[in-house]
Amino acid sequence: MIKIAIKELAYFTCQSGNLTPEFFSNRDLQIGKHAHDYLQSKYNEKSQKEVYIKNNISYMGKDIILHGFMDGLLNEDEEIIIEEIKSTTLDLDEITTEYHKEHLAQLKIYAYLYAINNNIDRIHTRLTYISVVDYETKKFDQIFNVNDLEEFVFSLLEEYLNWLYLLEKSEQNKIKTIKEIEFPYKQKRAYQNNLMKAVYETMENNEILYAIAPTGIGKTMATLFPALKSLKEKEKIFYATAKGSGKNAPLDAIKLLARNGLKLKTIDLTAKSKICNVCSKHCRPEECPYAKGFFDKLKNATYDIFESTDIFDKEKILEVANKHQICAFEFSLYLSYFCDLIIADYNYVFDPHAHLIRYFDDDTYKIKVLVDEAHNMISRSKEMYSANISTIDLRTVRARLTGLKPSVRNDCNKAIEIMEKYRERLADKALICDEIQDLDLAVVIKNIISKIEQILTENQKIDKIDDVYEIYHKLLSYSHTSDIYSHTHRYLIKLENDNIYVNLFCLDASDFILETIQNSIKSIVFFSATMTPIKYYSDLLTKSIGKTLELPSPFNPDNLEIIINNKISTKYKNRSASIDEIIEIIETTTNNRKGNYIVFFPSYKYLEMIVDKVELEGCEMIIQSSDLDDKKRIEIIEKFREKSEFSRVGFFVMGGVFSEGIDLIGDALSGVIIVGVGLPMICDENNILKDYFDQIYAKGFEYAYMYPGFTKVIQAVGRVIRTETDRGFAILIDERFNYSQYRNLMPQHWKNIKVINSNYVLKKELEEFDKK
Repeated sequence: MIKIAIKELAYFTCQSGNLTPEFFSNRDLQIGKHAHDYLQSKYNEKSQKEVYIKNNISYMGKDIILHGFMDGLLNEDEEIIIEEIKSTTLDLDEITTEYHKEHLAQLKIYAYLYAINNNIDRIHTRLTYISVVDYETKKFDQIFNVNDLEEFVFSLLEEYLNWLYLLEKSEQNKIKTIKEIEFPYKQKRAYQNNLMKAVYETMENNEILYAIAPTGIGKTMATLFPALKSLKEKEKIFYATAKGSGKNAPLDAIKLLARNGLKLKTIDLTAKSKICNVCSKHCRPEECPYAKGFFDKLKNATYDIFESTDIFDKEKILEVANKHQICAFEFSLYLSYFCDLIIADYNYVFDPHAHLIRYFDDDTYKIKVLVDEAHNMISRSKEMYSANISTIDLRTVRARLTGLKPSVRNDCNKAIEIMEKYRERLADKALICDEIQDLDLAVVIKNIISKIEQILTENQKIDKIDDVYEIYHKLLSYSHTSDIYSHTHRYLIKLENDNIYVNLFCLDASDFILETIQNSIKSIVFFSATMTPIKYYSDLLTKSIGKTLELPSPFNPDNLEIIINNKISTKYKNRSASIDEIIEIIETTTNNRKGNYIVFFPSYKYLEMIVDKVELEGCEMIIQSSDLDDKKRIEIIEKFREKSEFSRVGFFVMGGVFSEGIDLIGDALSGVIIVGVGLPMICDENNILKDYFDQIYAKGFEYAYMYPGFTKVIQAVGRVIRTETDRGFAILIDERFNYSQYRNLMPQHWKNIKVINSNYVLKKELEEFDKK
């Protein structure tokens, strides 16, 4: 027996229309639901709303259950009318029955089932569009003969059953090849089997696992392979990463398994800015050919890619999207619903604004999740549940939309007025922290959003539209965050450059993350080489719920020498005085022998203080800039890998793109110098965090400053030893590195630690290390 949802049948077979701003705004399902509720509240006593309907149909040798909920079963003057309601921001005058063909198709399927269930030859239908702006409606009434409806419904079923056959074949291939596939390497690395066993048990037992797995264990394959082995029918895996570069490892792993026989529909979801066919910031059919007719062309593009390959990476998605002239980004999101493994940024799993709704807002799906480089999740999760707007944002959108209807001027003025009332108080302090958000502002923001959506839908030409889109998304984020504002948020107001900023600041997202896991995720593994202390991570991600596994490093600890200079203070007040001594250490290190080195700093400002004064003879200096793009980043990494007669010294920032996710093997990196203990900037926001964590965990400084800072240090040191044959050193510059609270945070494999306090001793130590 095949069970098919009526909406799914109609949308797959008949979907049509352009990719418009309305498509994106209607993701906010609550707006549409309110419009539905309003219209349904007007029904007379004999009419019913949300009426469940189903019927068993035999077709093409298949027993099928068609089922769904009719918006309205109306009784008007004793005549039965089947109503389907669709909300829209579009001008109702522009809507016809051809607007989105899937809407009428859905209604006709409902009408057919009702007619045959009640032995009716003819049935009255009504397709009603309601404007979410003013709740005005436009209705299309049609009367259908049941025989015509049957012919229509069976034609849809024939096409949809062909699609289901492809999905079923894919599912069978998945189950069969997962069972048959063997581990792709002849030997497992040290401790790799321990990690694999723990991951498999977690996936089988629907649990939460925190796994600290140092470099060299082979984390990607050790987590992905057992997770795949645990997959059952209809189950899927999300492999969540913090950065775009983090997706390379799982994608390479799945390609290797595919070469060995695995057949698994896999997709790599790429950020819109990196996969857009035309590098545009917005999708408007008037300006982008890939948005025009997107839904008309979507089905054929889906068949094309689905039948040609199992791995939908960026290149393949772009190839097929360009061939069919459709938006590659939205195409990739649609394809993800038919994939078994989804490699994507954390946002697609945990961010309430960006997650894939079908998985995380629908009880039908339970998925398994692998969270790579999970030490990034705490800061990222707080960002997901925070939002901010400023008076300059509101003034900008007011200016850009002047003269367009409906006018946003009055609402923008009202929002600015609400924010400006803080100006007098801000004259005496840098930041105001209120416990309760200003509800009036949230209401006005919702009004502005609604009007912007209507303007974007109805106007083809808007001056400087990119500004409007950017601020529109900020307003959306603010509105969503205000809806979930909780005791773990603070309402922060700041005055900067004469503009007032309001920030809904999330201090701790663990309630939201845990809720997502408990409601939508079957099992999850957080893994990283850097999650120390583990309680800090489990507290701030899952409220201390979950098992832990900590594995030793597979590498010889003697290959990494840790040298602590406990003479120098890099505290903010002492940074100017530290410059000459730090330069001496850099010179001593690079003069000791030719090689490649990286100096990591806690900030760009500190980096610039050193770079402005340092002169290294016979060395190429590579300096990270704050506006570094992906292309330049790759060029810098490749530079380190090239052979050279000169030494190279990179001046990089801790916690940035060069401190994790890159492999500089062998001579590509001889050693690193870490300047400071990596503490986040001391500021009002971090002090608010400190006060909160003091109240909750009695570890305010540790949770707000020390632990996130030292994570960056461990990540930076982790660049040195990437294989069992690598040898190198890390010089840690700061007196605090020798304090017991910091020594206790150092990983188990940092066994070869020396404390020095002079450049003479440093030179001797480096010479001795080279001789070993």
